Amino acid sequence: MDPLEIREIGEVIRKVRKERGMRLEDLADEHISPATISNIERGVPHVSKDKVNYVLEKLGLSLDRLPEMMTGEQKKLEDIRLQLAAVESLIDAQETKLAAEKLESLQLEDDHPFAPHFHRLRGKYLIYERKWNRAEKALSNAIRLCEGNSQAERMNVESDAYNLLSLSCYYQNDMAKAVHYTDQGLEAFNPEGERKHVKYVLLRNKGIYLERMGRVVPALRIVDKVWPELGKIDQTETVLSFYWLRSELLRRGGVLDEAMKYAQEGIEFARKNWVWISLFDLWTVLGTIYMDRKDYENAKACFDVVLSLQDKFPEKELFITTYTRIGIMYMNLKEWDQAKPFLDEAIKKGEYMNDVPRLTMALTAMGDYYRLQGNSREALSYYQRVEKLANRHNLKEMEYEAWFRLSQCWKDIDQEEFRRCTEKMFIVQEELDRQKGGVSREMV
Repeated sequence: MDPLEIREIGEVIRKVRKERGMRLEDLADEHISPATISNIERGVPHVSKDKVNYVLEKLGLSLDRLPEMMTGEQKKLEDIRLQLAAVESLIDAQETKLAAEKLESLQLEDDHPFAPHFHRLRGKYLIYERKWNRAEKALSNAIRLCEGNSQAERMNVESDAYNLLSLSCYYQNDMAKAVHYTDQGLEAFNPEGERKHVKYVLLRNKGIYLERMGRVVPALRIVDKVWPELGKIDQTETVLSFYWLRSELLRRGGVLDEAMKYAQEGIEFARKNWVWISLFDLWTVLGTIYMDRKDYENAKACFDVVLSLQDKFPEKELFITTYTRIGIMYMNLKEWDQAKPFLDEAIKKGEYMNDVPRLTMALTAMGDYYRLQGNSREALSYYQRVEKLANRHNLKEMEYEAWFRLSQCWKDIDQEEFRRCTEKMFIVQEELDRQKGGVSREMV
């Protein structure tokens, strides 16, 4: 029996049973269990044709009328699928109020074929509203309802729900848990199903989470794995994210020529496809590459492009990295008065967005601003704040950097504090080595 046909017959059986006020237990007998009837209603493919026919007979459903009833149910399913697609488009367009109203009007029961899809979208909407606990509950419901649901399996709903859970953790600065959910999403992914882009979004997001944690090597492994498959990705922004990620990771590893190559290729690709948000990221990394080469004239030219694009984006977290790096550029040029406003703004935006990985970078740069001018005591408060944030959110690479800079400050002020900081560096280094199986600390 065709899977589509099984699903439609199951929906007819479910509808008739409910119209008659029957529970699964009321329809079950010694020949068929409630669980088997539930599987039939949910369109589980492995249920035997004889069992399906048995339930039809028990309900007194005429085989002659079945095609007509199935056509009616198919039309209803298509209508609901269209409504859910409309809701997702509204969420992506940030029309969340209208999306919520449309979801509320649907209110699908848990045994409906599209119930997992419904709860996934509810979770997605709640993430946009930054209602984390409610979002995670909705997404957990979506994952629970995916079990045995052939419709959800075909649409990769479970895999996408795990991706959304990872985003919820990311926005709450729990990078380790975000990585965990991407792994679960990849494990749940159905390569024969629809929405194949979900796999690459999961891999992209995992790479970004690792990059935020300072885990350059494993992040680069993901990019290397995906790179031969870029042509299979049907989302331009996802492809461009991999260009940015490859360039940024290579830059942080000191491979500047290759980093520049991929940044420039990405910029050209983004420009041709009018993807401005990717241009923002790619021009930022290109400017940073020039800065790493001490080519400050070209670095400034790149950052000027970025600043000219900033009014196009409401996503304030994008500016944190850019402002931090512009501040660092002016620090390298000893133009201290120019550097401080950018660093102040980066910290302000990082605090407002509660973006801990980017905020710790901005705070570190501000500490450097004071330390490099000989004001180590002023720098201490910034580094101490970085250490606390990094420790709280398990950002071990950044915690190591904080203790290192604190030791630089204390070296000529207090030898006891200096020794304490170097001991803390050693402890964090041991933790990093345990995480990575004993290998040496990665370049950040």
